[in-house]
Amino acid sequence: MKRFVVFLLLCLLVVGSLFGQYKRPILLNDPDYDVGKPLRFGFSIGVNVMDFDAKNRTTQFNADGTKYFAEVTHISAGLNVNAIGDLRVTRDIHLRFLPGYSFGQRDVDFFRVEPDSTVSLATTMKMESNFIDLPVGIKFLSERNSNVRPYLYLGTDLRVDLAAYKRLKVEKGVLLRLQKFDYYYEIGFGIDFFLQYFKFSAEIKWSAGILNMLSGDYVDEGKMYHDALGSLRSKFLIVSFHFE
Repeated sequence: MKRFVVFLLLCLLVVGSLFGQYKRPILLNDPDYDVGKPLRFGFSIGVNVMDFDAKNRTTQFNADGTKYFAEVTHISAGLNVNAIGDLRVTRDIHLRFLPGYSFGQRDVDFFRVEPDSTVSLATTMKMESNFIDLPVGIKFLSERNSNVRPYLYLGTDLRVDLAAYKRLKVEKGVLLRLQKFDYYYEIGFGIDFFLQYFKFSAEIKWSAGILNMLSGDYVDEGKMYHDALGSLRSKFLIVSFHFE
């Protein structure tokens, strides 16, 4: 997580440098952008951090008086690649469709609580996800300042987790399965930079899942862990770089 924060700060410094560089350009790049082709295409690359909002069943005790609870204690950066379809509805409102692929991993630690309140780590499950992304959103643009134009993004996303189709692997400690489908609401902020031959955008976006991703499918060894959880809801932080 610390490495990702450092990377994010570096990205913001780069964006700030670009903003300073293009704040007062000599020439206005692509001056007819808002009155030209209504439909434009491009591609996007970026990094993401996946997380879970884990809700535990605090009153779920086993026959021996023990109970389990879960926490996400380690997250790592993943990657996302998307195509871009941008339809200009009005001068300041664009409809966006960004189908693509993203992947990452979330490590969920399960802790065992003894009757005497002693807590110990029971197991760690490395839950990999490989998503097909189908996001649709609206881009609200501010007034263009020379070759720079900030915007706000609001949207929704349907994600299909291909890793949920894989077999559970007891020998690797993967005892639970996630749901295949989830719906997300998304909010983000970005800046368009109009360069000489294309438009470059830097964007940061928060994406939160609506459905409970905990599946009812688990191996026998994972029953106590499944019963300890009430729900798992996905959360994403995504930093993207768009080229259009």
